[in-house]
Amino acid sequence: MKARLQTAVQRVVKPVEVSGTSRTQLLALAELARRAGGDVPAQGRVPGLALYELKVFSQNGEDGVLAEIIRRSGAPGGWFVEFGTGPGVETNCAFLADVLGWSGLFMEAGGTEYEGLERKYRSNPSVATRRTMVGPDNVERLLDEQGVPAEFDVLSVDVDGGDYWIWEALERHRPRIVVIEYNAALGPDRRLVQPRDTGGWRETDYFGASIEALVALGRRKGYRLVHTELTGNNAFFVRDDLPGEYLDAAAVPRRSPNFWLEGVVHAPDPEDRAYVDLDQAHSEP
Repeated sequence: MKARLQTAVQRVVKPVEVSGTSRTQLLALAELARRAGGDVPAQGRVPGLALYELKVFSQNGEDGVLAEIIRRSGAPGGWFVEFGTGPGVETNCAFLADVLGWSGLFMEAGGTEYEGLERKYRSNPSVATRRTMVGPDNVERLLDEQGVPAEFDVLSVDVDGGDYWIWEALERHRPRIVVIEYNAALGPDRRLVQPRDTGGWRETDYFGASIEALVALGRRKGYRLVHTELTGNNAFFVRDDLPGEYLDAAAVPRRSPNFWLEGVVHAPDPEDRAYVDLDQAHSEP
């Protein structure tokens, strides 16, 4: 959730003139980790990726976490795909495109947002942009049409709701690293996901999937959870066959919503809509 996040949470907590998490806070976090020796494994322990959260182009600390995962696990193709980019101001893959020179695909459905995205990348021959609504029924066709390799390096999914179903629908394409939004308000105890036909986000706490729903999906597809952001926005997964030391998936924190590192949450869903309970669905005859 990009710029619209600000509007939704203002009604719940307080007016704030900020977009995304403070760069200063994340820089201070990195310095604190350095002073405490947090970037060096203690007694053979693998440090958690919260130490690496940094922001240049991303909404929160995604830039730094992705850079560290790529350092540990590699990215031989230099290829990314990102859905739900907004105008290209706060995107998880802008660092890869703008600084590292990767090839990739940005897709955005909003008209005004897409205009900004297309304008930013129209002179970059390595980066394609497309205005379209991405869903589980068309995601692989869209990737094929844009010439995305079957094995690409980074997939970032932030479509404000149907993220789980889009990742589930990927079969021919197997990204090495997946960054995907989850609903931290659902808690870690149940595998809940919004129905496939829910429609667009209404700026409430009804959206997406619980972290355990995504962990189970990742496990089924051959991925392990390696990090959840301090803000409770995104989860990071790495394919099981890749190198790199990480915390065990069970040790990765299951966080509560903490938008902007200020404890901000979304407004409650006034309709109190139900989620699909995957545990119950799988236990039924």
